[in-house]
Amino acid sequence: MFRSQFSTKLMSRIFTAFLIILTVLMLIYVLPSPLRAAETPGVYDESFNPSLIYKDFAFSHDLLGVGVYDSKWEQYLYGYNIDAELSVPGVSKLILLHLISQEFSPDDLIAISSRAAVADRYLAADPPGDVRLSGGQQFPVQYLVYRMLFYSSDGATIALTEALAQTEESGIQLINETAEDMGLKNTKITTLRSNTTLGNDSSEQEKDNIQNTSSISDLIQIMLNFHNNAQAGNWLSTFETFLTINVETQLLVSVRSPIYRLWSLSEGQVSQAYNAQGDTSLTLTSGTTKEGFPIITASIAAGKNNMIQDTTRLYGAIDSFYESTPLVTAGEKMQGIRERAENGDIFELVYQETINYLHPEDDLFLTQEIQYQGDPPYLLPLTTGTITGKAVFTLKNGMKIAANVGPDRDILASRSQMALFLHNLSKNPNLARVIFLLVILLIVILVITLLRNLLRIYYYLRMIRSSKRKN
Repeated sequence: MFRSQFSTKLMSRIFTAFLIILTVLMLIYVLPSPLRAAETPGVYDESFNPSLIYKDFAFSHDLLGVGVYDSKWEQYLYGYNIDAELSVPGVSKLILLHLISQEFSPDDLIAISSRAAVADRYLAADPPGDVRLSGGQQFPVQYLVYRMLFYSSDGATIALTEALAQTEESGIQLINETAEDMGLKNTKITTLRSNTTLGNDSSEQEKDNIQNTSSISDLIQIMLNFHNNAQAGNWLSTFETFLTINVETQLLVSVRSPIYRLWSLSEGQVSQAYNAQGDTSLTLTSGTTKEGFPIITASIAAGKNNMIQDTTRLYGAIDSFYESTPLVTAGEKMQGIRERAENGDIFELVYQETINYLHPEDDLFLTQEIQYQGDPPYLLPLTTGTITGKAVFTLKNGMKIAANVGPDRDILASRSQMALFLHNLSKNPNLARVIFLLVILLIVILVITLLRNLLRIYYYLRMIRSSKRKN
C-alpha cells in the first residue's frame, strides 16, 4: 500500500515538473520581450569626415576650386578648395536672378535708365541682334535676363537691379542680405558690374577692391536654391532661344549661352548651366549622370575659360568611381528585432521600401552601426504597410540613412490566443520539436499511469469479488 502511494506521488511530481518546463519554454521562446534597439559598435576609430567618401577619387585639373554635390543624398562626391574664398565673376548675377524670378514675370517690361545704358557699353560679346541699350527703351524681363546671363551685360544687370531696388547701391545691399538669408558664408558682393567696366588703366588694387567673392560650397548652395525656383531654373536650362523685342520696330533676336555646346557634348547629362568669364571664370551645372546620379558641379578657373571639358570629365569620373546598390529591399526582414502589439502578439519587422545609396565601387562604405527606433504602443489593428519604426544606417563619413519598417503580417483585434500560439510556434521550429517530444513523453507517462491505475482497479475488483464468495 505504501509503495503504491509513493509511486502515485512520484508520477504526479514528474507530471507537474514536465508541465512547468513546458510553460517556461513557451514563455521564453514563444513570447519573448521585444527589443527596443539594436546597435553594434563601429569598427572605425577615425573621426567621421564628409570628405572621406571621395578620398581616393582621382581627377586631374588646374582649377582654383571645384566641387561635385549629390543633390539626392546631400553630400559632396568630390571637392577641392570648396570653402576657399575666391574671386567669382557673375555670382552677383546669380543672386539677382533669384530675386528677379520672384518679383517679376518674364514678359514684364523694364525701362532702361541712362546709367544702365552707359554700363551696357562694356559687353563680353556682341549683343544679340547688335542691339544696344539706350535710355528710355523698354525690354521684357526675359530678354534682359538672357542678356545678363549670356553676354555679361552690365546694362541689363543695372536695369534689372533698378527695377528691383531703385538704385544700384540699394541693389547691392539687397543682394548681400539675400546671400546671408540663403546661408552663403563666403559670398560678399561689392559691385554688380564686370571688372572690364573699370578700363585697362585701372590698377590691380582698384580691381581687387571691387571683386565679388564666393566659394564652391556657396555656389552649390545657390544652385540648390534654384531647384525650388521654377522660373530661375527654366532660364538656366535654356542654352539658345529666339525672342521678340521692340526696337523702333519689332525685331526677332537669337540669344545663345557661351557654353551652349556643353548640352550636346554632355550627351544630355547637363540640364542647367551658367558660365561667366573674366580674370577668373565660373561654370555651374546641374544634371544627371549616365548612371542616374543627380549632381551639381561648380568650377572656378584662372583667366577666361568655359571649362566645358573639365565639366564633362567630372560627369564621367563620377560614374566611374561610384555605384548605387540597395541598402535595404522592400519586404526584406530586419534581423534580430521583434515587437509586441497591445494584445501581446509578437511580430517581426520588414522594410517598407527599397533604398539605394551611393558609394565607391570598391567600398560599401557602411559602418556596422545600425540603430532601431520603435514607436510603441502598437494599437490594433496592425496591417502590413504600417510604419512602426525606423532602422538607421550610418555611413563612414557620418551620414545617416533611415529606412521605415513595419509588421511582417496583419494583426487583427479578433486574433485568438490559439492562433497566436500556433503562429509563434511556427517561427521557432527547434522549440516546436522540443514541445512535440515533451508532449509525446507526457502522453507515454499518462498512458503508463492510466494502465497502472486500471490494473489496480482490476485487482481491487477481484479482491472484492473473492471476499464476497468467501462470505
